[in-house]
Amino acid sequence: MSRMSLGQLLGYQVNRRYLGKESFLFGHIHYLYTMRWPVRLLLLAPGPLRYPFIREGLDFYAQRLRPYLHFETLFPKASGGPEKEGRILKRHLSPGDYLVALTERGKLFSTREFARWLGNLLPSRRRITVLAGGPEGLSADLLAVSHFQLSLSPLTFHHELALLVFAETLYRALTLLSGHPYHRD
Repeated sequence: MSRMSLGQLLGYQVNRRYLGKESFLFGHIHYLYTMRWPVRLLLLAPGPLRYPFIREGLDFYAQRLRPYLHFETLFPKASGGPEKEGRILKRHLSPGDYLVALTERGKLFSTREFARWLGNLLPSRRRITVLAGGPEGLSADLLAVSHFQLSLSPLTFHHELALLVFAETLYRALTLLSGHPYHRD
């Protein structure tokens, strides 16, 4: 049986590329700044994406999120209004998913509040699916089965731009949770 580190025992992966040795104290301190949650976060929305800059932005944030969690995007071909899109999106949900619906009538957070909410959610979940709707929003059926409804802003965004705003918000929250300095401090 091999020895397990503190991070492995807690279910976190510790980035040790900067550590020259397996020092418990140094590894524990460094762990606070490089923790990776054992969570898969899926951003699910009707596709395909129409604007290349949205895909490029999501790819950019997928790279930046890699040290913190497993981030995936899925945009199944769907059109025909919220109900039809909802049926197509539902096919990609798993029974154990924690569903977060992006909707203009959802809970509105500041950056620090969102980071705190996310920090409470991450240790207790293995897979989180964030649902975003098409131009007309999410179906009533998907909103009803979601565990949480989140609003990104009181402003109205194009549905594809909302995906990019969410990815940036997620990145900022995870850096705060990992102890990186916040530019507003």
